[in-house]
Amino acid sequence: MTKFTGERGDRSIDPTADQVRNLRDNGPEGPVVMLNLLKFRDLAQYPPEAGEPPCSGAAAYARYQTAFSEALKPLTQAEILYDGPVNNIVIGMAGSIETDWDKVLLVRYPSRGHFLGMMADAEYRKSLVHRYAGLERTVLLQCAG
Repeated sequence: MTKFTGERGDRSIDPTADQVRNLRDNGPEGPVVMLNLLKFRDLAQYPPEAGEPPCSGAAAYARYQTAFSEALKPLTQAEILYDGPVNNIVIGMAGSIETDWDKVLLVRYPSRGHFLGMMADAEYRKSLVHRYAGLERTVLLQCAG
């Protein structure tokens, strides 16, 4: 289990500076789809200063998702294509970390720049407390949109 390291939370679920530069500098022009594989904590781990009531990791992530899908819609122009649970492992070893995901989220952005603009936005950054609290681990894959 991971711990918070101050306001920024668990950095293992953030892109590295190199990954952000690569996203900025490489990839398709035009729309992109971000494929999120999400594994939630059983109980959200908010820092004490957040003042949030106890909840599940999934509920904490839902607070984060509301921020980027509703409050930031004018900035991101994001469109959620799929938002649902993982129901069955068809290929791969069930029970392994590679296949153990709770939810898949597919989000289309008009461009890589829209996604990067969201990441730099002050309101978005405030919502990250919910993402850090709720996620045990994640994978984010950029695809052509």
